[in-house]
Amino acid sequence: MKKIMDKLLTHLLLLIGWISSRLTRPHRILFGRMLGNALRIISPSREQTTIDNLMASFPDRSKQWSIKTANASYKNLGITLAEVLALKYLSDEEIRDYVKYDNAELIGVLHSRGKGLILLSGHFGNWEYLAYSAGLYSKLPITVIVKPQKNRFADVILNEYRIKGGNKVISMYNAARGIVKALSNGGIVALLADQSATKDKDIFIDFFGRPAATFESPAALALKYNVPIIIGFAVRNEDGRYDVNLSEIKYDDLEYNKEGIIELSKRHVKILEDAIRQRPDLWAWQHRKWKHIPIGIPREAANATDN
Repeated sequence: MKKIMDKLLTHLLLLIGWISSRLTRPHRILFGRMLGNALRIISPSREQTTIDNLMASFPDRSKQWSIKTANASYKNLGITLAEVLALKYLSDEEIRDYVKYDNAELIGVLHSRGKGLILLSGHFGNWEYLAYSAGLYSKLPITVIVKPQKNRFADVILNEYRIKGGNKVISMYNAARGIVKALSNGGIVALLADQSATKDKDIFIDFFGRPAATFESPAALALKYNVPIIIGFAVRNEDGRYDVNLSEIKYDDLEYNKEGIIELSKRHVKILEDAIRQRPDLWAWQHRKWKHIPIGIPREAANATDN
């Protein structure tokens, strides 16, 4: 039964992508907002998680503001879905028109050091277009670390879209060897580090004033192999286009040890939080980011949500 349902859902996604590809950018945004509203309606529990996360992260804001921002966050997800599913039909020139960089040359400059390069971002704006366009602008193949979809048919299609511009994809569940190999060969690895990590293997970093399980791999890899890190986000404008400003995260004052990993992680988490505070509507608040609590800290003291 699951196989049949997955195939039906995949055909629905393909249909959505075909429809989306026929729309102008403004109409695609409207279509995406409709999809976002549908996503919100079909999962009331996840909607409540979204609102709770916002209320806990912005305690000085009203509940009405949190509800409004939660709705906007869902609309961002819908717009991102509509855009990603249309990617099959869009040319590389259209993607370049969609996503504009202030300093795309930074990728080439840091990559030329010959030590590999880590591109870091989060589930913010359209993160899929960010990774895709980074390869287009730099003219360098990028290994993108992805979380496989539970629907394997949809997963295959989505990965086909991701690599059509020359990028590669590796599942996050068996990425360690592939990442080290890519970096050792001077390659570029792109990953998202904003979802909740494991409470036993990773580290806890304060995020919006609360400890959140955070993947230590970006910082650990950078420090161990002396690999430069670039962080950036695709920020959507009113016309539907995206602006991207890249920045290098400096860490030449840190050593490859636990303290260095924690400090470097704090730096990239702080940059993400600052970007979200400027545009909270563009981040995926639906994720249970604070579901783990550090050992020895009562839930009340951590002021975390576990919805």
